[in-house]
Amino acid sequence: MRLRIDESTTDINLDGTITVRIPINIQRKSGRRFIMTPGGAELEYVMPKRSDPMITAIVKAHLWKEEMESGKMANLEAIAKRERITVSYISRIYRLTLLAPDIIDAILAGTQPKTLTLLDMLRPFPLPWMEQRDCFGFPYKTDSSVG
Repeated sequence: MRLRIDESTTDINLDGTITVRIPINIQRKSGRRFIMTPGGAELEYVMPKRSDPMITAIVKAHLWKEEMESGKMANLEAIAKRERITVSYISRIYRLTLLAPDIIDAILAGTQPKTLTLLDMLRPFPLPWMEQRDCFGFPYKTDSSVG
């Protein structure tokens, strides 16, 4: 069975599924690609948005980790004293060093889930990377070499 709605085509397949075909046209403007709908309206690509607070927190956590590993700072209490913030807050930020590398990469690239906030990341989270992905709303990784 085939239905025709404007320029799109809908097929009802024998297995009960439906296939919808919509003609599109991809055009370039100023070096960017746009999808043009049959009516001529363009659908603009929305760039991923980087989260500066999350990036800042991750960078601080790794800097503090380097300072402690190099012996420049003795412990989190010394960092808290220098930064004039509580040890509790330092500990929550420091825990970000335990995030899966692909989660950190996504945050730095701005491709993290839109619902993820720094506040979510500062709450206790699981250590296994697969569980972190589930906890923070990242897609399931099939690569067996990743956490």
